[in-house]
Amino acid sequence: MYNTEREAEVQHRLRLPYHRVIHGDPIEGYMGEVPELPGCLTAGDTPAEALANLEEAMAAWIESCLISGDPIPDPARALAPVA
Repeated sequence: MYNTEREAEVQHRLRLPYHRVIHGDPIEGYMGEVPELPGCLTAGDTPAEALANLEEAMAAWIESCLISGDPIPDPARALAPVA
């Protein structure tokens, strides 16, 4: 896969509805993770910083899988609301 193809695939994957989870507090800081991408974690001093860092972490995680040939899990389906 050429660099331009790989970058296009990374950008495509970043637009998919992966679950981005941010948790923490102002004192300890915030952690961001994508449960569908094992080990894709990051941190930040604010929720917004953690989310921005998470986008970078996701891009690196996905690119690493593309280079190594490892599978990239699809986003988990959202649960249907209970009526």
